[in-house]
Amino acid sequence: MHHGSETGAAVADGNRAGRVYGGRSPAEREAARRQALVNAAIDTLAAGEKLTVRGLCTRTGLTSRYFYENFTSTGALAETAYDTCVAGIAETVAAAFATPHDLADQIAHAMNALVESLEKEPRAGHILFSHRIADPLIARKRQESTEFFAQITAATAGTAVRSSVDVGHAAQFVVGGVTQLLSVWLNSDDRPYTAAGGLDGPAVARLAATMITALAAQLTEAPTSSSSSPQDPSPTTRTPPPRGDHG
Repeated sequence: MHHGSETGAAVADGNRAGRVYGGRSPAEREAARRQALVNAAIDTLAAGEKLTVRGLCTRTGLTSRYFYENFTSTGALAETAYDTCVAGIAETVAAAFATPHDLADQIAHAMNALVESLEKEPRAGHILFSHRIADPLIARKRQESTEFFAQITAATAGTAVRSSVDVGHAAQFVVGGVTQLLSVWLNSDDRPYTAAGGLDGPAVARLAATMITALAAQLTEAPTSSSSSPQDPSPTTRTPPPRGDHG
């Protein structure tokens, strides 16, 4: 019987698996490898390059074994990279929107936070809006995130909308407009210039906030009843005056 030696081997294996190297546990090392792969994918996508396992391993210094321990395919990694970018921006914008109480201030804070977050993390801006990325998966993820932000916008508006306009359609209009404005800004080769009406970050934030605030004012305004006097919509048939008797 060799139960003692087998048990000892199992304990030894367990000790090796749980051993701390460089002050980090196995779970921490695994998380670091996964984050390295996500960062490498964000860099690659932002540069408009195709994701490959070999390229990602070269960037990170990891072997393909570690790649497949974390992701089933480069597509799965691309989705994670995209979702990571969206989640960071969404969290920042939501926190900014919740700070002030006045609606106009909320919108301005949210747009400023959105633009500032894209300026601080330009890789996210490229992945979300760059024309250089033609990956069908990224195109699908962009559509999904547009739908998501439209749903959040509609839910945020809630019962404040007093217009007869459908709040879901209005939310699509707002999100689509902001998305297109950001795309124009981030894809401009001469983005930094401000002369002659050029777009920079603050200008984009102001323009987006102004247009959204104007639309919000229209949607939250109570509908007014028509003050005009009622009229018969049908044409009136006039009876001709009686002819005089000339006989």
